[in-house]
Amino acid sequence: LYLEVLDASFSFDGVIGAFALTQNLFLIAIGLGIGAFYVRSMTLMLVERKTLAQFRYLEHGAFYSVLVLSIIMFAQSLTHVPEVITGLLGACLIGLSLLASIRHERRAEGNG
Repeated sequence: LYLEVLDASFSFDGVIGAFALTQNLFLIAIGLGIGAFYVRSMTLMLVERKTLAQFRYLEHGAFYSVLVLSIIMFAQSLTHVPEVITGLLGACLIGLSLLASIRHERRAEGNG
């Protein structure tokens, strides 16, 4: 059930993002199909290897990144936001959550 909800959320986000790039439905369908297979395989791998348990804050960082990207998409209707800012904000949030997860894991190993 968790995988299905996760896949659905990424698929919905992908559809909105695809329409922001092109109006060609054929390209959108191909891109979403490839993306769905990739996300599904990555999600299964992460769950099987218990990577999300090891990197405790990574999932939170991804959700915050989606939140920031949705705010930027809204802001795009009012003013131009450079793509570099969009990409850097998402990458920084995920990078910071990865660093926080690694720091938490090291502290847990030191106490345990």
